[in-house]
Amino acid sequence: MFCSVAFEDLGYPMTHTSTTSDADPIDTVSTIGIQLQRIRHFWPLVLLVTLGAVIAAAVSAYTAAPSYTGRTVLIVSSPGRVPEEDAVIVRGYVDLFNDPAYQTRLRDSLDLPAGTTFEARTAAASSMIFVEATNGSYAGAKDAALDIATEFRWDVDALRRAEKDENLAALRNELDERRALLTSGGDPAYIVPRILELETTIQQMQGDSTNQLQILQPDAGVSTSQPSVPKNVLFGLVGGLILGSLAAVLAALFSGRLGTAHDVRLKTGLAPAGEVPRGGTPRRNHARSLGFTRLATRVGPRQVPRPATLAVVSPTRTPATAQTTRAIAEYAARNGERVILLHQNSDHDGSDTAQDLPTFAATVRTVSVDTVLGDPDNPADRARFVRLVQRLGETADLVIVELPALTEDDFAHSMCAASTLTLLVLDRRTERVRNVREAAELLGDANPIVVAMVDPRERSNRKWFRHKMSAETGATVRFEQVDDIRIYDVSPNGHRRDRDVSALVTDAHGTNP
Repeated sequence: MFCSVAFEDLGYPMTHTSTTSDADPIDTVSTIGIQLQRIRHFWPLVLLVTLGAVIAAAVSAYTAAPSYTGRTVLIVSSPGRVPEEDAVIVRGYVDLFNDPAYQTRLRDSLDLPAGTTFEARTAAASSMIFVEATNGSYAGAKDAALDIATEFRWDVDALRRAEKDENLAALRNELDERRALLTSGGDPAYIVPRILELETTIQQMQGDSTNQLQILQPDAGVSTSQPSVPKNVLFGLVGGLILGSLAAVLAALFSGRLGTAHDVRLKTGLAPAGEVPRGGTPRRNHARSLGFTRLATRVGPRQVPRPATLAVVSPTRTPATAQTTRAIAEYAARNGERVILLHQNSDHDGSDTAQDLPTFAATVRTVSVDTVLGDPDNPADRARFVRLVQRLGETADLVIVELPALTEDDFAHSMCAASTLTLLVLDRRTERVRNVREAAELLGDANPIVVAMVDPRERSNRKWFRHKMSAETGATVRFEQVDDIRIYDVSPNGHRRDRDVSALVTDAHGTNP
């Protein structure tokens, strides 16, 4: 889970802008990193696909029938030649046998049982060929192996056998002629040696087995193979993870949800500039703290001249708005800035009691907009809000306004337009493209905008989170709710009078008028 930040042109000199630079963390994220973020965001889909693949693999292995593999052994034995030379011929025969086109020819020439598969292999540098046929029945595998080996043998020897028969026929014809010549009174001294030579040649040729395949063992046994459930489950697990990851990437591309900073850039046109992992463990909380620190730095005095007003708003209602507001206020207060935090609701939880933390290095005053501008005779509007912010800015360096959902409250847009800078917070869990686009349209006439994508799930209480941040910065921040001071403009009927706003940033809290 991540928090990402993006800047538009702020209109004044800044050290960070929305343009790509080596300092932008999001631009250093590799393509693989982006896909991993998408996979993590859609982890339920990955889990579902993986679980389905594992179950399918287990059921398939459990219900599959055993298979049988029959073997027939062929051999090439050439007289007067070493076995290593025959092994070279054997490798050529094996390559021919395993060629898909030749296997199709063998299958067409034989009446093999349905589902029969076959292959040939050799053992090291031997002159033997093992022809294996696999089938669902014992007898079918045994018979198929012998039939295939016999067909392959006759097919390979066919050309040599035809040539040999032709040569033998020629020698026999010559032998018959010599015998006839001897019978008719020919010279025996000349004819008999030739007859003996022809008979010897014919006998040698008939017994020559050079390069010929012979069946060494027609039935070399039948083995049984049963699918392994653990092995199939492992393959299903790996395959499911791969398919689930691909499904997650595709879902992220076509989903209307914004799961990563890259999706924000791709689908909304906003240019994210940084990412921060979510909390939950000490290591993640440390990274989350650093992420909020980077965000606060980008709206700090070096980037946004003081005094300034920062409006923090979300397209839809989310606790991420309050978390981001509080983190920025803490950072600014710890760095010596005078900070006032305005929020919309009077019952907002933004204060610390004296029992929470014994000592404080800085204080952030919080006040409710409803309380300050809650005059029934003079409803809150943009003009009154601008005057309030101007008066607060006289005694504060940074006024942070935490606003309600932009698409649910009309006044939120007016407050954003009247602020120096607007921080648009996107909830990484639920934010959708249409909400962000609608918010961007509503903020079209607002001041410079910063976009932050925050996952509100801290998985730690706020007190512990502050202790972790304080341990890293050496400062503790107290949020003091100022609820006993009311500031009103003069109503048209004169019912209420103005209250000096300086009490908000001094130790004198004052009393109600």
